[in-house]
Amino acid sequence: MRTIYLAFCMLLMGKFLFAQDTADVEILWDKWGIPHIYAQDHNRLFYAYGWAQAQNHGKLILELYGQARGRGAEYWGEEYLEADKWVLTNEVYERSANWFSGFDSEWQEYLNDFAAGINDYATQNPDQIGDKFRQVLPISGIDVLAHCHRVTHFAFLASPARVNAALALSGDDLGSNAWAIGPSKSASGNTFLLTNPHLPWTGYFTYFEAHLNSPQTNAYGISRIGFPVLTMAFNPDAGYAQTVNTHDGQDLYALSLHGAGYLWDGEERAFETHSTFIKIKREDGEMDSISFQVEKSVHGPVVEKKGNKAFALRVVGLNQSGMLQQYWDMCRARNHGEFISAIQGLQIPMYTFMFADREGNIFNLFNARVPKKPMGDWAFWEGVVRGDTSATLWWDYHAFEDLPQVLNPPTGWLQNTNEPPWTATWPPINRAEYFPDYMAPEMKMSFRTMRSIQMLIQNDSITMESLEALKHDSYLLLEKHILEDLIEIARGTGEEFLIKAADVLEKWDKLAKAESEGAILFDHFVREWVGGATNLRLLDNLSERFEHPWDEHDPWNTPRGIEDKEKALKSLKKAAQEVEKRYGDLSIPWGEVFRFRWDGQDLPGNGGPGPMGAFRTMTLREDEDGKFIPAHGDTYVALVEFGDPIRVRGLTSYGNASQPGSPFAGKQLPLLRDRVLRDVYLDRERLAPEIVEVTRFD
Repeated sequence: MRTIYLAFCMLLMGKFLFAQDTADVEILWDKWGIPHIYAQDHNRLFYAYGWAQAQNHGKLILELYGQARGRGAEYWGEEYLEADKWVLTNEVYERSANWFSGFDSEWQEYLNDFAAGINDYATQNPDQIGDKFRQVLPISGIDVLAHCHRVTHFAFLASPARVNAALALSGDDLGSNAWAIGPSKSASGNTFLLTNPHLPWTGYFTYFEAHLNSPQTNAYGISRIGFPVLTMAFNPDAGYAQTVNTHDGQDLYALSLHGAGYLWDGEERAFETHSTFIKIKREDGEMDSISFQVEKSVHGPVVEKKGNKAFALRVVGLNQSGMLQQYWDMCRARNHGEFISAIQGLQIPMYTFMFADREGNIFNLFNARVPKKPMGDWAFWEGVVRGDTSATLWWDYHAFEDLPQVLNPPTGWLQNTNEPPWTATWPPINRAEYFPDYMAPEMKMSFRTMRSIQMLIQNDSITMESLEALKHDSYLLLEKHILEDLIEIARGTGEEFLIKAADVLEKWDKLAKAESEGAILFDHFVREWVGGATNLRLLDNLSERFEHPWDEHDPWNTPRGIEDKEKALKSLKKAAQEVEKRYGDLSIPWGEVFRFRWDGQDLPGNGGPGPMGAFRTMTLREDEDGKFIPAHGDTYVALVEFGDPIRVRGLTSYGNASQPGSPFAGKQLPLLRDRVLRDVYLDRERLAPEIVEVTRFD
């Protein structure tokens, strides 16, 4: 293929671009770095999509593909060794090769075409890739599939962090918001869809925003970087979001070591073993190598050993290979019936799906590969399970019909904020007692979920404008449940410093906007009160810190009150002392401390921690200078109104490129600061004034 770049000023582009015959494939780049790809067939579409991703994220993609091979240490050094061991232990590349060999020729071609687009971009633009990452080339369709498999099954579904959490070490929580709003709640009578994932802003969590057009395809949305298909998407007639769900997709089994093997139903059983060598690049460029042995029990690979115990990991969905094909069908589904046809095979092993269409349907599915467990409830399977008996081993899965799902509820809305499926709408339609005890945790309601539901209940006649305002809501709902108590007990001490802190908290607007004075003090208090920044998620469990626990029959006023008032006073005093010492002012504005720092920009931040109830979710991480930046949080937003024509507003927080020097890296960050979205177009004519560059393939 021959590639021609044409750059025009936006005014001339609208006059020239659509007056000529189109090539076989065109990538129309808008001013935000979004590729709008028009192809005459699907093979060319996949090729151009690979090229577009490489142009904006080439170095990152090749780094991720190298890791999916289990060769990161060979390419780049010892810091990649543990990631390589995880990939090799779980046989990611070998399984992907087997899956690929079983695909029909059409999908083998699609994946190879996507890979070819990346290869060709990297070959024709060597300076953009550099020697460090070119060594991964060439890539194949198997590399593409291995990366998708690694990220889905061994990062989101089962990760080292999740294993560590099960072993009572540490783990990180991921999050998202998703809404579907039916005609009865809409001022226009149209359905709305909100897509809003909250993830880290780097690595394999990165999203790529794109618009894909080919025969019978006009889909817009995001891919996880390096994926050849959109993973959250909409078209002019329908669309869907996904959120990380409360799904037990991995089980960790404790094995009792015995002799050279482990005990199984009272007898010694040998591990299946195989060895491999891992190459490790030294700083001087020479190679070392180590021998690495993988041991497998009947449950799965051994991922940890402690004393006389080994821990084996069993992960769902490793016998199903159709995830990418399902995503492709989902993004092109034009109504609820077509969407159900696309998803009922359950080829995507996790995520709650939120769907809306032009016909007025809204639908929520607790999508997951849920094993049919032989015993036990959620708590039993959440930790480490006995692995010395066949009584705990599962083999089969629940069918689509067994999963919690809601279609067109009388409330007129559906929501998910990473909660169990019981709060998809309120009052609940699905309840835990209707399903196996291990399906999902029992009913609970985090503060973010509470805020989500309250906003939906309280707002009728929703418009695009009101929906955008709700999306940016940064009210920290936790304050309603504890702040009055805290201020009262602080004033009751008669201590001048605590009264001063109480005054600041009383005057605070209760939001996490850049100008909010008092939010920093409240944030520091809460972190001290729950025992540290990493323990904020304890708020989601409605712990003993509250005087009155959460009550399903009084869901909006509970939990409330502070149980241990002496501890709260100590926490407030310590937090106030820390804020005053660091920043010199208890009422320092939120945005002076919380910063949006990306690609050389340093802007006032807004949004707050989800566990404190912020729907505009930002998880704070301390930077080197004592200020705070997003660890993860709002990454992508799409507000879709399925009218005639479709109307869309969106944002990718960190921009649509990670290549050094790209004009699109961080370009959308000022919009994030200003809490505004941008218009998104699926119509080529309306798109014309936005185009700044064209790539054509003959």
